Amino acid sequence: MGEWVFLIGSAVAVSAAYLAWWSIAIEPRRLAVERYLLRLPQMPRALDNLTIVFLSDFHLLPSGFGVELAERAVLLANEANPDLVLLGGDLVHWCGAVPHLLPVLRRLRSRYGVFAVLGNHDHHCPWRWQRPAPWGGKPLSPHEWGELLAHAHVHLLLNEAIALDINGEKLWVVGVDDAYTGRADLAKALASVPEDAFAILLSHSPDIVDDPLLRRVALVLSGHTHGGQIVLPLLGPFLAPCREKRRRARGLTKVGGTWLLVSRGVSAGLPVRFRCPPEVTVVTLRTGAG
Repeated sequence: MGEWVFLIGSAVAVSAAYLAWWSIAIEPRRLAVERYLLRLPQMPRALDNLTIVFLSDFHLLPSGFGVELAERAVLLANEANPDLVLLGGDLVHWCGAVPHLLPVLRRLRSRYGVFAVLGNHDHHCPWRWQRPAPWGGKPLSPHEWGELLAHAHVHLLLNEAIALDINGEKLWVVGVDDAYTGRADLAKALASVPEDAFAILLSHSPDIVDDPLLRRVALVLSGHTHGGQIVLPLLGPFLAPCREKRRRARGLTKVGGTWLLVSRGVSAGLPVRFRCPPEVTVVTLRTGAG
């Protein structure tokens, strides 16, 4: 009996050690490319076959931790030959990492531009605080963020929209500030967008989909959740700061008539993942139903 207890205990200990090693040393570096094809009946035919690369949650640290993985993500993004690159916020974990971030972003290539929104960590707010945390380097204002990202050829959207002229049609790219810390204003972001326009929305937090104005956009791209980081069998995502974790923590779902696509992110401030590898998201938009 004692031998069986010892053997079972040893097996459990070895399994636990292996899972810990995998979750800390292996899976956080197993960057995957997730490809989606969406048919949108309201999309103009001139935009058919539009390819979007979505990157979110680099969480670069002032030490430079995370840069290597971010550079690999940019390489994979460029290989997809995108028409548009969208960045979903939390580009840094603390603002002291900005000098590491800008050279990474300058390598991005896109036909119609690179657009970004800010996440809670870009505001120096690790949780739901609206006041910047007093550590991790000097906080940057949204204006400072806009100027810095412009040096990397990235256009920052702060509760605003921009119309892109593609093949004679307009694609409206709408971006809201961080909803997680209460900075999002979708009404302001949509103020310049015609009611019947084709628009996609960039939001750090997927909880923006609770806004009643969501009906005016065809697709929402979000990050923030890191996919839950630890996804347990039957129980689902473990660490996912959003409402309705099973639906909004990762992947594709529909809210009313609008698609929501949530990335697992490239990195995480806490580099632990289980059954939830980091990702580069490639979305191809097609005209028509299906």
